[in-house]
Amino acid sequence: MSLFYTDEEGANVCVQDFYPDDNIYEEKYTLLYAFIKFDGDDEELLEIEQKLLTQATKLKLDYVGWRRIDGWVEFYFYGEQAKGFENALNEALKPKYQFESGNRKDKKYETYYKLLMPNTQEYHNLQSEEIIADLEEAGDTLEEEHRIEYHAVFMTSSQRKRFIENIEEDGFSFLNDFLDEKAEDDFVYGVVFTKLSPVSIELLNEQTKIIFPSLEKEHGRYEGWGTNAVTIEEEKNSKSVK
Repeated sequence: MSLFYTDEEGANVCVQDFYPDDNIYEEKYTLLYAFIKFDGDDEELLEIEQKLLTQATKLKLDYVGWRRIDGWVEFYFYGEQAKGFENALNEALKPKYQFESGNRKDKKYETYYKLLMPNTQEYHNLQSEEIIADLEEAGDTLEEEHRIEYHAVFMTSSQRKRFIENIEEDGFSFLNDFLDEKAEDDFVYGVVFTKLSPVSIELLNEQTKIIFPSLEKEHGRYEGWGTNAVTIEEEKNSKSVK
């Protein structure tokens, strides 16, 4: 499955599902990459991707994604070795495209996890775009005040307690906490906290710029946000009741 998003550097990113720890019989610790000079459209980009995928399959490489920024598109792969990679690129790309290529050891798959996978802020932006689109489809009046509910989890109750104290000092309101006994890891101490605000990417980012440093300080994990749709008719009824 592919995930598309825009990273903090402004690059368009496509990242693929990749589970290196699941395959204990292969040691694909070599990162292989091709940087292609490119100013074409999405259809042409897809054609290039398919050509590279064909060559990657022949070489038994795992394709993990691409980034597009500043007139270049970067393709990334992992394999047991780099043998045959340069010839495969020549076959797929020459003479039409100018490109640069290389390889290096990456035993911890840092390029995949740190460059291609979205970080906390990028994940938040991606989620926000989806939620706002759903709210607009429901007829939401985004400019009206909403109760935005943020969710986070921690490994200890003391981490959660300190986080709640910090976030309340920053103008957020504690809603509830809980123990997630079905969690698949050690992040079992959850908290929900709120902020009254209109809904926009800009306002949400202002809020998360306050949340994330406190979350990182207490080694917590951000779990996203949500809110209920507020329509013009509901707002009128609310005002008439008052």
